[in-house]
Amino acid sequence: MQRIEDMGLAETFRLIAKLPEGVRRQQALAHALDELLEEEIEYRTGLRHQNAGWHQVSSVGGMGEGRGECTGLVDHVGKAAERYQQESQWRTMAAALLSRLSDRQRMAVLLAAYAIPPVQHCQSPRMMTQSQAVAAQVAILARLGWVPGAVKVKPFKSAKAMQCAASRARGCLLHMVLLQAEVAV
Repeated sequence: MQRIEDMGLAETFRLIAKLPEGVRRQQALAHALDELLEEEIEYRTGLRHQNAGWHQVSSVGGMGEGRGECTGLVDHVGKAAERYQQESQWRTMAAALLSRLSDRQRMAVLLAAYAIPPVQHCQSPRMMTQSQAVAAQVAILARLGWVPGAVKVKPFKSAKAMQCAASRARGCLLHMVLLQAEVAV
């Protein structure tokens, strides 16, 4: 039997649909939600800022130059491929799930998921405790899309307040992930 933590999202959703109610199904639901949140964080912190396809010069310009009148069509296809390269069904699903939450709950669940518990012999800018994430929340939330001044951001007063809001949000999202798993299969 494969460990749930090692499964991809498609495999996890198939497992959720097959499993009866129980601890293993709850673990699979939590894993699917964690992976979807990671997908959204990855998009917001890195992939969104690549702005693929919006540059003045196309990286595919000149490649596959067709004969005569065909040249322009090839470039449009290349630009479209470049622009939507980072989009996936999982990113779309994550965005749809998060849109069901209030802004405050969305901030809490993404901030809680952003902080990766520190482990020995590994380094990452995201390795921090929940308390450290709350201390650096303005900078983290700016990276996640809530720029101070542009969007009203009311900081969490403590790690406990953030965790409480995040756990309520996760409860709502787990139910939605279960419904999505039944539809996705």
